Parts: sequence; C-alpha cells; structure tokens
Amino acid sequence: MVPIINSLFLYLRLIMNVIRNFVFVAVFAFVAACGGEKVSKGDKLYSLGKYKEAIAAYNAELESHQESVHILYNRGRSYEETGQLEKAEADFLKVLEKDERNLNANLSLAKLYYRMKSYNQAVLFADKAIELNENSAQAHFLVARAKHQLGYVDSALESYSLAININRDYGEAYLYRGALKVHKKQSSSACEDFRKAVNLNVPEAKSILKKYCK
Repeated sequence: MVPIINSLFLYLRLIMNVIRNFVFVAVFAFVAACGGEKVSKGDKLYSLGKYKEAIAAYNAELESHQESVHILYNRGRSYEETGQLEKAEADFLKVLEKDERNLNANLSLAKLYYRMKSYNQAVLFADKAIELNENSAQAHFLVARAKHQLGYVDSALESYSLAININRDYGEAYLYRGALKVHKKQSSSACEDFRKAVNLNVPEAKSILKKYCK
C-alpha cells in the first residue's frame, strides 16, 4: 500500500462520499423500476431510511415476487445500510445472476468490496461497470481508489483523471489524485488539484492544501 495521506479522517471521508454517491444510484434504480406503478411498502420504508423495517417488507414481497431484481437490489442496499455486508453481497450477486448487465449491482459490489478491503474484487466489478457504461465517473473513481490502496500509483492516477474528465466537479477525485501527485513529488500539480477540491467544497481539502502547499 502506498504510504500517502492514509490518515483516518481521509479514509472516513472516502467512505462517506462513496456511500453518498451510491445513495443516488439506489434512488435512480428505485425511480426507474417503479415508474408509474404503486410504490411498495419496502420502497417507502427504504426511502425514509428505515432500513431494518424495509428488509422485513422486502422479505415478504419476495415471497410473491421471487424474480424481482428491483426488490433484491434494494434489499441488498438495505442490508448494506445496516452493516450486514455479507447479506448485501449475496443479494447483489443474485441480481447479477438474473441480470448480468445490471450497472447498479456491479457498482454496488465494487463499493462493497472496497469497504471490505477486497480491493482486487472492487477493481473487477468496477471494471465491469465501466464495460457497461464507460462514462460512469463513479466506476472510474472506484477503480482508482482500489488501485490506490493496492499501490498501483500510475494506474490509479489514470483512473482518477478519467473520472475527472467525465465529471469536472468530482471533488474527491481531485483530492486523491493530488495525494498521489504528492507521493510522486509533483508538488505544483498536486496543489492545483487540492485547490480545485477546496473550490468544490471538499471539507478535508483546506487542511491538506495548507499542509502541502505553503
């Protein structure tokens, strides 16, 4: 692992950011799947953040809708939100058994394996997500984060840059790309990334900028 800005607060910030990004993915999946149909009890509870209750509702719904990718996926998200990562993993994998081209399930597994520190697995599923949608900034960011942890500096830098090229407002991508540039002694370019992260309101960026760009 590259010994670069591995302080606890940055790690926690990553986790919060990735979770925040994937909440958007889950909500998108929810809206797309429901369309104009009546919203189920599980979905209502899920949208309210009542994940334990949502799991119970989804369990009941699956008894009569065993093939529902939407229910399986959102139950997996609910398991993840309650810290039941192995159950979340199982549901996401079941989704892929039914629909191997499901972008959300691949992204969720990439994020999940990152949280579990299974970085090679995270890269595998993030790469699958990129195959499905090469313009997914989240997928490129997840590849970058996992490769960053594995110590693949140049490859991680490339993936951070790809994420930024897709989404110019990806503050965390600038922050972590800057961190790797510090490691490579590219101070001027690193500071540019940190300043961009500050302008995009990434909380940790100000302290990092102050530390490395005096």
